[in-house]
Amino acid sequence: MAPTTKTPGDLAFIVSTSTKKPNPELRKFIRSHVMIGKNRGKTLRPRYNKIADSDPPTDPNQSNPGQEDNEHAGSSSAAQSRAVIPRRVGSDLSFIQFADAIEDSSITTIFQFSAMAKGALFPLESCIAFGPKETKWLEALTLDAAYLHAMAFSAHAYFEMLPGRHHTAVLPPHHPSSSSRTHVLKTLRLLRERIETPNHDGVIQASFSTAAIVLCLAFHAHVMGEHDAAMHHMLGLRKIVDLKGGLPSLADNAKLVVEILRCDIGMALHSGAKPLFFADRGAEPFWPLPDFSAHVFPMATAELGVGVEGDFVLPSSIDPELVACWRVTRQFCALVNEAAASRSKLPKEYLFDTMAAVTYRLLHKSPWPAPGTLDNAVLLGLLAFCSSVFLQWSGVRLPSAWLPTAYRECLLALEDPVRGGYNHDYNYSYSNSGGSGSENSNVCPRPLLLWLLTVGAISVLGDPAISVFGEGDDGPHYDIWLKPRLRANAELCGVDSWPAMRALLSSFIWVGLVHDAPGKAVFDSAMSLNPYSEFY
Repeated sequence: MAPTTKTPGDLAFIVSTSTKKPNPELRKFIRSHVMIGKNRGKTLRPRYNKIADSDPPTDPNQSNPGQEDNEHAGSSSAAQSRAVIPRRVGSDLSFIQFADAIEDSSITTIFQFSAMAKGALFPLESCIAFGPKETKWLEALTLDAAYLHAMAFSAHAYFEMLPGRHHTAVLPPHHPSSSSRTHVLKTLRLLRERIETPNHDGVIQASFSTAAIVLCLAFHAHVMGEHDAAMHHMLGLRKIVDLKGGLPSLADNAKLVVEILRCDIGMALHSGAKPLFFADRGAEPFWPLPDFSAHVFPMATAELGVGVEGDFVLPSSIDPELVACWRVTRQFCALVNEAAASRSKLPKEYLFDTMAAVTYRLLHKSPWPAPGTLDNAVLLGLLAFCSSVFLQWSGVRLPSAWLPTAYRECLLALEDPVRGGYNHDYNYSYSNSGGSGSENSNVCPRPLLLWLLTVGAISVLGDPAISVFGEGDDGPHYDIWLKPRLRANAELCGVDSWPAMRALLSSFIWVGLVHDAPGKAVFDSAMSLNPYSEFY
């Protein structure tokens, strides 16, 4: 390699004439020259965090004339660098312009309730594919002031009804707080202004939120014990639905339809009056009974098979319409149990269609079965079961005065095989196709009575320790008549453990996800009683 030569313009020329490696000095020169080209056009970022590191180490005991100035300059530079990123101001909701002035705490409560609403209001939420949250319900908060306040008092009401939240002498259970009352009054005022507009029918027809507002008012009045006001709101809601063209016209808003029907059903179970919807079968036919044959899980095939499901646990004397409702409910429960076992989800239409088709057929049953008959017991048993599956709220028991009373009177009026001497073993079953059933329609088969007692205890009769709802209405009388009777019938059926009891209950209608925990509690509680207790 020839030596490096430079021209008068300081340009370096390297002449290579051999295969030997260049000496270290020349190699350093070549690398330096290459890096000049690579870094051309680039700018280095300021090294703010290296200011302190660049200072030489000093002895803390030694005075440095420029130390104070350097420290002051360093702190000033650090403050300037921190000022580049501003502090967080407000919350994530601060930049949303809501339809009316409202306190931040209420907005937080609305969004907290919205995030947990499906799981809180639907006990089968983990097995049902509800789909993504619809944005129009949240968008309405920025467009409709009445809807904003309706959602505020509804969310407040749910959290206030949770056990232990407000049960005091000043604010008794199911009594609205001052914050809820404020939002209720604002909602009523804004809704009245809307109704008093010249073209109020057109405004109502064009907006889905008006129906949602009245629904919130009806349900809030119902859970707070203001049942006359609740019925007044429901009549207004019925008119709004009619103005829109009936329930079929709301098919694109399934959530609203389901909540309207749930409110209507819940109020009917409380008052004993007929529901407002599907009262005129000519103008508004019953919801069709769903066909589950297109969606069958392998483990549920036996439950859905022809000649196996539904009828085999019921006497042949049972009303055919009740048998059809029993069959559909049992098929639906078989699918739910399999979905829970396989961690899969069912279409939401299965839940909605079963609820609407079964419960309205039961509530509008005509003629109503006579008290003390098996038809009456099966009808009320299905209503109690449906209330725990379709209407239950998590941790909150909704008002229900008529159903617990009617259920208790029915069970006490039935001819108990224990007392009436109807002797048959656990495996005795009935079939509509040639099976032998009792000629006396008042005598209840022992396994069926055991199912009725258990479903009543965990759904509507309400021991606080075992009810899926929470607080009960039956008070101290619950221990006197139901538990001893349940224990006596369990022993006569040969049931002496919870697995055996669960197997019996599952042969009827049962959803393990909802009923296993309270069912085991009521069984354990009943079996712990004195075996010589009276059961009437």
